[in-house]
Formats: sequence, structure tokens, C-alpha cells
Amino acid sequence: MATGSAATGTEERILDAARTCFSRFGLRKTAMEDIAREAELSRGTVYRYFPDKESLYRAVSQSETLRFLEEITQASSRLRSFESRIESVALAAMEFLNANPMNAAMAATDPEAFAAAISTNGRDLLALSIQAITPMVEEAIEAGELRRDLDPSRASEWIVRMVFSLISTPSVTFDREDASQIRRFLRDFLVPGLR
Repeated sequence: MATGSAATGTEERILDAARTCFSRFGLRKTAMEDIAREAELSRGTVYRYFPDKESLYRAVSQSETLRFLEEITQASSRLRSFESRIESVALAAMEFLNANPMNAAMAATDPEAFAAAISTNGRDLLALSIQAITPMVEEAIEAGELRRDLDPSRASEWIVRMVFSLISTPSVTFDREDASQIRRFLRDFLVPGLR
């Protein structure tokens, strides 16, 4: 099973159809028959590429996440300071996990599964996110913006865990819908913890 440019034409059709169906119905309410119909393929063909709906969802989710991480890494590379880069990444991640049609449908139709996808079942998402953040941390250490004794991977994991927490847990002391309040929270607590 491949994603991205290495995927076959049929596999891409299945992934595109699954993305459409998951965005329309959410994970729980989407059936493999829906995906096969959307892809204009037989159910058997879909099952030859993906043994079950969960593996297909993981493949689509990974593809979406990789695309997002590429985009946000490129966009944030134009920002000068580590602080502004992390703020940009955190706000974009919150937007992606809350507003992406597939995530929004899952959050609406199966909020427990959505919460689990970024917490107890989020190991793959965590690993991909850490990979994307680590070069930023390494550059900031090299530039003297962060402590030299930091382990870049562990610092990146801490950042990603903070962002996941911002996404999944309501706030008591600030408005999560207000970007300026999120930026201030990150500026006051997340970045100073790395200096």
C-alpha cells in the first residue's frame, strides 16, 4: 500500500474516493461500499488494496497529514524567528485538525474516535509531526534562539504534545478561538520553556 506519488492509479482513485466519503459521512458512517461506488470500482477491488476501512482511513489520514506538514513547513520557513515559526505551525495545525473536511466530519460524527486519533491512537501522527518540527528546533539551537543542551527530537515532541493539547482540550484561561490569545499563550509558556 503506497500513498502520494508512489501510489498506483487505482490506489489513487480509492484514496480520493475515501477522502470524499470520509469528508461527507465521517469514519463511522462510511462503508466500503460507499468508497467503491465513489471510486467506480467493485468492492473486491477496494479490498484488494485495503483490507478494511480503518487501514484505508489511516492511509488517507497519513496522506493528508504529510501534505499539510509539507505546506506548513514551507510557509513557516519564510518566518525569521523560531517563536513566530512555532506560533504559525501551532495555529495552522489547530486549523487543519479542526477545519479539514475529513477531520471536521469525523469530529462531528464520531468525536471520541477523533479525540483518540490525536491522543491514544495518535502515535503515527505524533511521529510525523515530530519529524516536521525537528529541523526547526535544530536551526533555532544553531542560531542561539534555544538552549544548546536541548535534544531536538524530545523538544519537538514536547512542542507537538502541547499543540495537540491545545486542539483537544478546552481552555480555562484563554479563548482557543482567538489566534492572538493562542499566540500569547505560546509566547508566554511554550517558547520560554526551551530557552
